[in-house]
Amino acid sequence: MIAGIILGLVVGRIVAFRPSHIDRLRPRFWRAAMRRMKCRDWVRLITIALWAAAASLIISAVIGGLLQRAEVPIYSPEEFPFTAIERDYPWLVLVAVNLLPIFEEWVFRGIFIDEFVRWRGSKLLAVVLSTIIFSLFHLSNPGTYFGYVIPLIPAGLLLGFCYIKTGLGGAIIAHNTYNTFQVIIGVLMR
Repeated sequence: MIAGIILGLVVGRIVAFRPSHIDRLRPRFWRAAMRRMKCRDWVRLITIALWAAAASLIISAVIGGLLQRAEVPIYSPEEFPFTAIERDYPWLVLVAVNLLPIFEEWVFRGIFIDEFVRWRGSKLLAVVLSTIIFSLFHLSNPGTYFGYVIPLIPAGLLLGFCYIKTGLGGAIIAHNTYNTFQVIIGVLMR
């Protein structure tokens, strides 16, 4: 909860000074951008987004497996909020994990990467810093341990790469795809 409050204060301050960040959430902004895109632009965006999602899933699964083998605690299924919801209401989880990435990508990629690039002029540094913040923020989920952060680092880096290459839309598609497959895998492994 404290992480959410701090994040809200930081984002609120940034948006107060650069209200253009809010415009990216308004339909008139993204509808206009969508209309300007040609077929090859869509193919490129979707290809990069799906590649980033697939790579994130594979790398995170490998790292998660290695952490489990090393008995590094990642999360407590009893405390983790999505465990019971996933078991009882898998469709509700699918809705949640596809709405949350819109805001996570807007904040961690759309705002933070842009602001870090303005501050330091380095896209690579911006992606790394936003990834660290993104990964650590997930510790605010109940029942997560520090081991939870480790698989999120490569996923955050790939989402940052996707954002740099495709913009906010591609990062959202990649994040939604990643989350959707995580839920499907979780349901199938029950």
